[in-house]
Amino acid sequence: MELSKKRRRRLQSVVDQDYGYRQYEDRDVYVFDQGGKLGCGVFAARQFLPGELVFEIKGQLIPAAQYDGSTYAMAFEDNWFLEPTIPGAFINHSCSPNCDLIQITETSNGLIATCNIEPGSELCFDYQWEAQDWIPRCKCGSKNCRGWVVAESEVKKMKRLVGRNKKAR
Repeated sequence: MELSKKRRRRLQSVVDQDYGYRQYEDRDVYVFDQGGKLGCGVFAARQFLPGELVFEIKGQLIPAAQYDGSTYAMAFEDNWFLEPTIPGAFINHSCSPNCDLIQITETSNGLIATCNIEPGSELCFDYQWEAQDWIPRCKCGSKNCRGWVVAESEVKKMKRLVGRNKKAR
């Protein structure tokens, strides 16, 4: 039996409250639900200096041929995707990020601070996705927000896609 979106949200709320599957906290970072459309994010529990490894992002490696799409997955090497575990799954995009994402081992990425990060600051990196019709609008709120969660070089292409989709409706 398929769950309706409303029932799924209500039941997920019970699971989150009673079991804490989406919660995470250690000495360095914590996951916090910002509510509304912003959802969960990862925040600094302490200060990080530029160039410092914030944390290692581990998860399941999925061959590109078997990848069916997830907004959490990270492109990884040539023909693989990394489906990150928590807290990595909740790192949000920003057009003005305070972190970079780099591959640090054969099976993991690292989140690296690119500036001084104070405790309580949300940790984010620039997803730099290619323009596609499923790409969401950006909600980062930065002064230089591109409007979509795409690489700067993909903004014009994204505008063309959105324009075509509006005309098709």
